[in-house]
Order: sequence, then C-alpha cells, then structure tokens
Amino acid sequence: MMLKDWLPRHVPQIRRIDSVDSVGGGCISDAVCVRGISDQDQPDTWFVKTNTVDFAENFACEWDGLDALRSTGVIHIPEPIATGVDASHSFLVTRWIQSESPTADFFAGFGRRLAEHHVASETTDDRHGWHRDNFLGATIQRNQPCESWVAFVAQQRIGYQLKLAVDNGWSDSRLKSDVQQVIDRMDDLLSGRHSTVSLLHGDLWSGNYLCTNDGRVALIDPAVYRGCGEAEFGMIQLFGSCPREFYDAYQDVRPLADGWRRRVQLYVLYHLLNHLNLFGGGYLSQCQRTAAMVLRER
Repeated sequence: MMLKDWLPRHVPQIRRIDSVDSVGGGCISDAVCVRGISDQDQPDTWFVKTNTVDFAENFACEWDGLDALRSTGVIHIPEPIATGVDASHSFLVTRWIQSESPTADFFAGFGRRLAEHHVASETTDDRHGWHRDNFLGATIQRNQPCESWVAFVAQQRIGYQLKLAVDNGWSDSRLKSDVQQVIDRMDDLLSGRHSTVSLLHGDLWSGNYLCTNDGRVALIDPAVYRGCGEAEFGMIQLFGSCPREFYDAYQDVRPLADGWRRRVQLYVLYHLLNHLNLFGGGYLSQCQRTAAMVLRER
C-alpha cells in the first residue's frame, strides 16, 4: 500500500497528501518530503521516515530526542508530529525544514547557538546519561547513569563499544589492549574539563545539521543524553569538522577548558569504534591510530 493511502489514517494533522518526493541522504530509513493539506485546511509540508515494523523503537527514541532538544528553545529543531506503526511500516513524521547552502556567517551562528543551548541546558549535578537507552546509527547507545562522567565514558561509551568490537570479531589484540589502557586511564585522560553537564545532540556530524532558508542552524537525527559539552565535538571532528569561526563563536559564549582538543579525541574514538561495529574492519586502522594518539598525548 502506498504511503499516501495509509499515512493520513495514523496522522490526524495530515488531511490529504498531494505529493511524495524522495529525499536523499538517508542511510538507514527511507525518507520523503510530503506535501498536502493539514487538519487546519492549509497547505503544509512534512518530512516522513519509514522503516520496517521492528524499527519503531528507533523512531520513538528519535522523537524523544527531538522533543528534548526543542525544550531549550535555542536551536531550531524540527517539530515531531507523529510516530507509530502501520501494518507493514514504522514511521516518524516531523515538520519539514527547507535547507539551503550555508551562508557566509552560518558556522559562526552555529557555534553561538550550540554554546547557548549547552548553557541553557546546563546543570552542576552528575546526571550523566538519559532516562532510556537510544541509538547511535543502528547501534544501541547505552545511557545508564553512572556516578561520574569518567565512569560514564569508561563504561557506557568506550567500554561498551570495545565489548561489541571484541564480540563481533572486529577488534584485534592491539586495539583491545590500547583501548583497555584508555579505559584504565580515563580519570587522567579526562582531567581538566568543566564539571557542568548539558543536554547533548550526541551525533552531530555534517549530515545532521542544516542551514535553513533564513540562515539559521537546524539540528536533526539526535542521539541525546546529558554529559560534558566537549563530547559534542567528537562526531563534528570525525567527519569534516567545522571552520575556525565555529569554535571561536562557541568559545565567545562558553569558553572551553584548557586541553579540550586533547580530550575530544576520546569522543572521536567512541564514534570510530561505533563505525567499526557498524561497518566492519575498514575502520580498524583508524581506531588503532586514534587510541594510540590518545595514550600518547597525555
């Protein structure tokens, strides 16, 4: 059955669908732009992702993350409209965001908004993690609270990914040994950071931030949790990074503690280990180099 036949039955906000156009860039789910008439009898546009029925929990976690990020009101986040299951599909519907090529001042604005979001969601307690596990790509992201940020990164991030890599047969003895040393030295490797905790997007690579048609940044596809703001830069630096004006603008609002570039390599390692587990041995040598660099730099 075609999407235009079954989706309005599940989403009251969509009264009629006039067109469905594929959207590129989806790695896991099918993504389309849906245009039609809303329940207010107005033309409207929605973004719809679909997958198999057993993907429903992934979409529920994405809904939860979008809703949480919207709560600070700082960064433009697409409004989640509906999520659920049809007979043969799971789906997520959000408000459509029209994206454009980045403007000249886009990255400076992005840096400021991200810092402002981290400040707005900041606490001084140790509420690391999240109220549920969610997903980093197709991998379960463990978010069980720990007594400290050091323990959280050691157990729920690096340690969990290392176990997956060993269990899946992607780790060799060198990587296992080096990453275990990283875990054992975590307290020292993470020393010097600010102790505050913020709500993080969690998967902030270049495909998950957009430039809107009025030049603002919009964030999509989160893997949220509460943690040290520096962790946000791990995925940013792994794939493409951002120009200097992004970091300068971030620090104008929320200065980073000395040694942040060194500490960020730990979060790069987390995302690399996840890619090793998702995509296999092509990421092994990069994981090895990064783990060795982390150990050398302290």
